[in-house]
Amino acid sequence: MFVVFGATGQTGSVVADILLEKLPVRVVLRSDKNADAWRAKGADVAFADVTDAISMTKALNGAIAVYAMNPPAYHAADMFTVAKNIGAAYVEAIMRSGVQKVVLLSSVGSQHATGTGNILTTYFLENIFGDLAIPVVFLRAAGFMENWNSVAAIAAKKGILPSFYSPLDRKLPMVSAADIGRAAAEALTENWTGKRIIELHGALDYSPNNVAAAFAAALKRNVQAVALSESEWQATIAGFGFSPAFSNSYSEMMRGFNSGHIVFENNGTETRKGQTTIEAFAANTVKAQNLI
Repeated sequence: MFVVFGATGQTGSVVADILLEKLPVRVVLRSDKNADAWRAKGADVAFADVTDAISMTKALNGAIAVYAMNPPAYHAADMFTVAKNIGAAYVEAIMRSGVQKVVLLSSVGSQHATGTGNILTTYFLENIFGDLAIPVVFLRAAGFMENWNSVAAIAAKKGILPSFYSPLDRKLPMVSAADIGRAAAEALTENWTGKRIIELHGALDYSPNNVAAAFAAALKRNVQAVALSESEWQATIAGFGFSPAFSNSYSEMMRGFNSGHIVFENNGTETRKGQTTIEAFAANTVKAQNLI
């Protein structure tokens, strides 16, 4: 049995769908809202709170491999304490249940203990999962292409693509959630010993200007990338409904990217690439959001 946490999310759903093509899969949900849909696909369904080691242990009963991830806690007063509690519950449940291997979704920059903002959550998780005696893959993903979804409508309406990244011509690794899910599913079916770090790039690296050009082609209109100054960051993030604490953490993360502090470790790690181009991603986003 392969167990997938976060099956209703962007990456977990892909992991579960791919594994279901050939293997027995149990998805772990927080409620029964999507349970029938997963059962219709052939998945076993379990329910657990990822801060509750007891319910997680039950969900892992009979599992040989697990896809683990940290559900976003962007509205929590302290997302870092939440991540630590989740990590501790995961490890306790995994040790109790006899799971044989784990793939943990992590992030570019997770080798750093400071200066990474939100990414500090995966730094904590990697260190907590590092105590496991079983084989573990830390799947460090590049920045999600899906982060551009929130400004796609602005590009369609106003012809500008707001960017926290700067300078606008500097290329950065970006990967789609679908590619992350594919890489995780592939890793789960592999055999290895010890701890592995897989650094997952996209098909190519892209600058904000490249992203704007991709949306311009998909929208069939001119789109110009526009760098947001740091003085605008707090108000912009708050405009999406996030707390001041999250705004501060997100801003630190973006400073880390823009300064070159948040990069792949590229030392004692493996490198893999996704398949999705930014052009294909932009076209899919425009279609999904009915922007033309």
